[in-house]
Amino acid sequence: MEGVSFVVPVHNGAAWVRETLEAILSQADGRPMEVIVVDDRSRDGSSAILRQLAGEWPLRIVAGEGRGAAAAINTGVRAARFPIICQVDQDVVLRPGWMRMLAEELDDPKVAAVQGYYATDPGATLCARAMSLDLEQRYAAIDSDDTEHACTGNSAYRAEALRTVGLLDETFGYGYDNDLSYRLREAGYRLTFCRRAQSVHRWREGLIGYLAQQYGFGYGRIDLVAKHPGRVTGDSVSPAGMMMHPLVMGIAIAGLASAALAAAADGPWRPLALGAATLLAGLAIERLAAGVRAARRFRDVTPLVFPVLHLGRDLAWVAAIAVWSARRLCGRTSMPCHSMRARATSTPRRVRQADFPEARRARPVRPMRVLCLIPAHNEAPNMTAVIAEVRACRPDVDILVVDDGSTDDTRRLLDRLDVRWLRFPERLGIGSAMRAGLRYAARRGYDVVVRMDGDGQHRADEIDRLLVPIDHGCADVVLGSRYAGLIRERTGVSRVTKRLLAACLSVLTRGRVTDPTSGFCVVGPRAVRVLAEHHPTGYAEPELRLFLSRNALTVVEVPVRARYRLAGSTSLTAGRVTAAVARVVLAMIIVPLRGRVEGAAGD
Repeated sequence: MEGVSFVVPVHNGAAWVRETLEAILSQADGRPMEVIVVDDRSRDGSSAILRQLAGEWPLRIVAGEGRGAAAAINTGVRAARFPIICQVDQDVVLRPGWMRMLAEELDDPKVAAVQGYYATDPGATLCARAMSLDLEQRYAAIDSDDTEHACTGNSAYRAEALRTVGLLDETFGYGYDNDLSYRLREAGYRLTFCRRAQSVHRWREGLIGYLAQQYGFGYGRIDLVAKHPGRVTGDSVSPAGMMMHPLVMGIAIAGLASAALAAAADGPWRPLALGAATLLAGLAIERLAAGVRAARRFRDVTPLVFPVLHLGRDLAWVAAIAVWSARRLCGRTSMPCHSMRARATSTPRRVRQADFPEARRARPVRPMRVLCLIPAHNEAPNMTAVIAEVRACRPDVDILVVDDGSTDDTRRLLDRLDVRWLRFPERLGIGSAMRAGLRYAARRGYDVVVRMDGDGQHRADEIDRLLVPIDHGCADVVLGSRYAGLIRERTGVSRVTKRLLAACLSVLTRGRVTDPTSGFCVVGPRAVRVLAEHHPTGYAEPELRLFLSRNALTVVEVPVRARYRLAGSTSLTAGRVTAAVARVVLAMIIVPLRGRVEGAAGD
């Protein structure tokens, strides 16, 4: 059997790289094998994790230059010793037998590359599942074992073929794997698709992450077409229909803009507006039909959101085309970072051996280890007082602040306050902050997580009351309710809206919900493990209630007293509120139809 070199580029991959490498090493079947990890100047603690793993596992760590994914992969390929090169991305988890199946495909000397099959993770978030099912739908349209595009990150290559065509083009961000595929085919090689060799890709989560990645895909596609004009109609994985969508969207936007100008000039604007609306309706109907077909094929209602997500994708591609064109007109050369940006980091600054489950010692059942998790966005005026209050009321509790892309003095302040912290380079939202903090808690061996907001509305002297149901073993999650018990309720539009939302959630969860938007909560041991992987990333509080109910996690409400934020103003805007409402409505339709996640049923 021919030897196999795995090449794994890592940049800010601390959240996934251990699982990825563990799955790679489990592929060993007796043939010569090496795992080359290119550490491409991460800033999230990945380097420390890799050093730790290299001391335990047979890994070769190669230093990258931080010039992008294509350059990092080329660095690994040049270091490889064996004739077969499996390139796996840092967020891809291989299923058993993946390497053997792809290596068998390369027994044909005419085959230069073979791609595996990205399977959908049923426990992923809505946007991630929709993105994966869309890809599976496109896979289903490939009617042979040959393909025009072998996606890197989930593929095996013949090393000789890579060197023949000159490796990856390092000027690309997204699109370097398409370019390589086209050059391999032009050199006379075949590219094949092995549906049996499956893996799971950790797609970006949340609507913002989805749109940001789609912008990158669109930008990379324009770079690709500039180099390969004949590929304007796409390829077998990204067909012509998909390529036409942003062009039609661009025409529709131009029509709407023209209608607006005509209306301002008292001209005939209605025909222009009607034409643009017709184009948009056509795009939405086509995507709805695709979503219905996918929902029937995969027996999953998630694809029914295709019209919303894919029209958003079209808008992101139109924006990418506009930015690319503007840069080209200004004489600026495309760079990898223009389309491919690293994900937000979500790993603590200092990574120690305790990050790894097998390195943790057994801990006593009591007292429980409690972590106070404080998500914060631009809360520097309040942070000192909030942390001081927690330490005064519960000096035994550790504190973790998740800085959600703050643009004020939060970063410098946290360094002075001597607390644990995670930092996102851009704002991802409360849900993503909670998931990152819960993952930290699970990995560090905390039993219980207390969430408090960074604006000072929650009172630290009520933490003990919320911990009581957890201590007695009668709840998985305890929520502090501002409207439970004898606490007087304030009237107004906001309160009426919350009552309506509470009523809807009460019906859907078959339990009494009095405060659907409270962020003051305590998460018990079982829920910590589940929510570390599956905490909702949209409008976190209402979606969390739906998720907990669907997965049979026990929720108890405890009356709490709220107060006004200590300083500053809320970061909520009309746009964010509108998006949150839309997300909650969608969640109330989708979540009750989903199956339970693994690990939720039982301890």
